[in-house]
Amino acid sequence: CCCLQTTFLARNLEEARSLYDHLAVLGPIMLALTAATPLYRGRVADTDVRWSVISQSVDDRTPEERGAVPEAKAKALQKSRYDSISLFIADAVNAYFKDKYNDLNVKYDKDAFERLRKEGLDEIL
Repeated sequence: CCCLQTTFLARNLEEARSLYDHLAVLGPIMLALTAATPLYRGRVADTDVRWSVISQSVDDRTPEERGAVPEAKAKALQKSRYDSISLFIADAVNAYFKDKYNDLNVKYDKDAFERLRKEGLDEIL
Protein backbone atom coordinates (compact mmCIF):
# COMPACT_ATOMS: atom_id res chain seq x y z
CA CYS A 1 0.00 0.00 0.00
CA CYS A 2 1.33 3.43 -0.85
CA CYS A 3 0.08 6.98 -0.55
CA LEU A 4 1.30 10.55 -0.68
CA GLN A 5 0.55 13.13 1.96
CA THR A 6 1.20 16.80 1.40
CA THR A 7 1.09 19.78 3.72
CA PHE A 8 0.07 23.24 2.54
CA LEU A 9 0.66 26.58 4.20
CA ALA A 10 -2.06 29.15 3.71
CA ARG A 11 -1.71 32.86 4.44
CA ASN A 12 -4.93 33.00 6.45
CA LEU A 13 -8.10 31.12 7.32
CA GLU A 14 -9.94 32.31 4.21
CA GLU A 15 -7.22 30.96 1.93
CA ALA A 16 -7.06 27.68 3.88
CA ARG A 17 -10.81 27.16 3.55
CA SER A 18 -10.66 27.89 -0.16
CA LEU A 19 -7.77 25.46 -0.61
CA TYR A 20 -9.69 22.76 1.30
CA ASP A 21 -12.71 23.14 -0.97
CA HIS A 22 -10.66 23.14 -4.16
CA LEU A 23 -8.63 20.08 -3.15
CA ALA A 24 -11.86 18.24 -2.29
CA VAL A 25 -12.89 18.59 -5.92
CA LEU A 26 -9.46 17.88 -7.42
CA GLY A 27 -8.59 14.93 -5.16
CA PRO A 28 -10.91 12.35 -6.76
CA ILE A 29 -9.72 13.39 -10.22
CA MET A 30 -6.09 12.90 -9.21
CA LEU A 31 -6.98 9.57 -7.60
CA ALA A 32 -8.59 8.37 -10.83
CA LEU A 33 -5.53 9.45 -12.82
CA THR A 34 -3.27 7.37 -10.60
CA ALA A 35 -5.42 4.23 -10.66
CA ALA A 36 -3.10 1.28 -11.07
CA THR A 37 -3.99 -1.42 -8.55
CA PRO A 38 -5.91 -4.14 -10.39
CA LEU A 39 -4.65 -6.83 -8.00
CA TYR A 40 -4.94 -6.93 -4.22
CA ARG A 41 -3.51 -9.77 -2.10
CA GLY A 42 -3.01 -11.89 -5.18
CA ARG A 43 -6.58 -11.56 -6.41
CA VAL A 44 -8.19 -9.41 -9.06
CA ALA A 45 -9.71 -6.42 -7.29
CA ASP A 46 -13.08 -4.89 -8.12
CA THR A 47 -11.53 -1.44 -7.95
CA ASP A 48 -8.52 0.26 -9.50
CA VAL A 49 -7.52 2.27 -6.46
CA ARG A 50 -6.76 1.38 -2.87
CA TRP A 51 -8.72 4.21 -1.23
CA SER A 52 -11.07 1.90 0.68
CA VAL A 53 -8.15 -0.21 1.94
CA ILE A 54 -6.33 2.87 3.26
CA SER A 55 -9.53 4.38 4.67
CA GLN A 56 -10.44 1.18 6.53
CA SER A 57 -6.93 0.81 7.93
CA VAL A 58 -7.20 4.12 9.81
CA ASP A 59 -10.91 4.01 10.74
CA ASP A 60 -10.79 4.83 14.44
CA ARG A 61 -14.53 4.93 15.11
CA THR A 62 -15.67 3.15 18.24
CA PRO A 63 -18.23 0.32 17.92
CA GLU A 64 -20.89 2.83 19.01
CA GLU A 65 -19.79 5.32 16.33
CA ARG A 66 -19.86 2.57 13.68
CA GLY A 67 -23.42 1.65 14.71
CA ALA A 68 -22.41 -1.84 15.87
CA VAL A 69 -24.14 -1.27 19.22
CA PRO A 70 -27.94 -1.28 18.65
CA GLU A 71 -28.76 1.34 21.30
CA ALA A 72 -26.24 3.78 19.78
CA LYS A 73 -27.38 3.53 16.14
CA ALA A 74 -28.94 7.00 16.24
CA LYS A 75 -25.53 8.56 16.99
CA ALA A 76 -23.57 6.41 14.53
CA LEU A 77 -21.17 8.20 12.19
CA GLN A 78 -21.92 7.19 8.61
CA LYS A 79 -18.30 7.29 7.52
CA SER A 80 -14.77 7.33 8.82
CA ARG A 81 -13.01 10.57 9.66
CA TYR A 82 -10.57 9.59 6.89
CA ASP A 83 -13.08 9.78 4.10
CA SER A 84 -14.59 12.18 1.62
CA ILE A 85 -15.81 15.56 2.84
CA SER A 86 -19.43 16.17 3.75
CA LEU A 87 -19.49 19.94 3.36
CA PHE A 88 -17.60 22.69 1.62
CA ILE A 89 -16.35 25.17 4.23
CA ALA A 90 -15.53 28.40 2.36
CA ASP A 91 -17.15 31.69 3.32
CA ALA A 92 -20.29 32.73 1.49
CA VAL A 93 -18.39 35.88 0.48
CA ASN A 94 -16.31 33.82 -1.95
CA ALA A 95 -17.77 34.07 -5.42
CA TYR A 96 -17.43 30.36 -6.20
CA PHE A 97 -19.32 29.11 -3.14
CA LYS A 98 -23.03 28.36 -3.39
CA ASP A 99 -25.24 27.04 -0.59
CA LYS A 100 -26.72 24.48 -2.99
CA TYR A 101 -23.39 22.61 -2.99
CA ASN A 102 -23.86 21.70 0.69
CA ASP A 103 -26.92 19.53 0.13
CA LEU A 104 -26.17 16.65 2.52
CA ASN A 105 -27.89 16.18 5.85
CA VAL A 106 -24.87 15.99 8.13
CA LYS A 107 -25.15 14.65 11.66
CA TYR A 108 -23.55 16.84 14.30
CA ASP A 109 -23.53 17.30 18.06
CA LYS A 110 -25.98 20.15 18.67
CA ASP A 111 -24.53 21.04 22.09
CA ALA A 112 -20.99 21.26 20.72
CA PHE A 113 -22.27 23.27 17.74
CA GLU A 114 -24.00 25.81 19.98
CA ARG A 115 -20.91 26.12 22.17
CA LEU A 116 -18.70 26.80 19.12
CA ARG A 117 -21.20 29.36 17.79
CA LYS A 118 -21.19 31.18 21.15
CA GLU A 119 -17.39 31.33 20.96
CA GLY A 120 -17.57 33.06 17.58
CA LEU A 121 -17.04 30.25 15.07
CA ASP A 122 -19.10 30.81 11.94
CA GLU A 123 -21.92 28.41 11.13
CA ILE A 124 -20.39 26.69 8.11
CA LEU A 125 -17.04 25.91 9.75
